[in-house]
Amino acid sequence: MSVSFFDNKAVTPDDNMIAEALNDTYSLWLELQDHIQENYTNITKEWKHYGKASGWTQKVISGKRNLLFFIPQNGCFRIRIVLGDKAAACAEASEFPDEIKDSIRNATPYAEGRSLDLDISNQEQLGAVKRLLEIKLVN
Repeated sequence: MSVSFFDNKAVTPDDNMIAEALNDTYSLWLELQDHIQENYTNITKEWKHYGKASGWTQKVISGKRNLLFFIPQNGCFRIRIVLGDKAAACAEASEFPDEIKDSIRNATPYAEGRSLDLDISNQEQLGAVKRLLEIKLVN
């Protein structure tokens, strides 16, 4: 099974499909989408199918910079965000739950930063993603 709920390369997910897959967490998906549109400039969203193992992912870009990736799942969604070294250190020093700090510490460092996958199913998790976005863009 792919990481994304949607793995059929021939069918790009639409809003109705996402709402059905996410169920009660669709409102959180929309809230984060709105937050990004309202707080960041020059936003572009594009659906990418990275392969059968990954399925469909929505890539969100501000100008030329990747902000994050939305990965629809069954009943929730996953956010993938890449933090550079400064942003990762700042996030580790902030008041995030230990689970997020552990994810940052344990993430494999790449040239572009540390990639974190966070499952979103409640407001607390959504708030953490919003704070991580702020940290990412300041650092």
